[in-house]
Amino acid sequence: MRKTLLGLVAAVTLFGGLATAAEAKVTIYFGSPYYSYQPGPDYLFYPNRGWYRNQLSCNQARRIVRNRGYHNVSVIECRGRTYTFRAVRPNGRRVIVYVNSRTGGVWRG
Repeated sequence: MRKTLLGLVAAVTLFGGLATAAEAKVTIYFGSPYYSYQPGPDYLFYPNRGWYRNQLSCNQARRIVRNRGYHNVSVIECRGRTYTFRAVRPNGRRVIVYVNSRTGGVWRG
């Protein structure tokens, strides 16, 4: 009886110790998803928001528009998710060009 009781106490202590060690490794996050790794070199981590990709600077977006064949590129607005530029197409027509500030995607308005 005494050996059984000692064995039971040892088992509870051993399994109880493993359970607390396993619980110590569990972390619960509420709110935005959390990843312990960086998704890519152009991503930044913001507390309480998660990983976000860096935005292009206004000059980088303007350079992208020029590389697409537009010239006389002037800035209308460089805020938010979409940057807006006024430019001249190769055929001489003035157009409004939009650039996605995160992906660099370009489209004409």
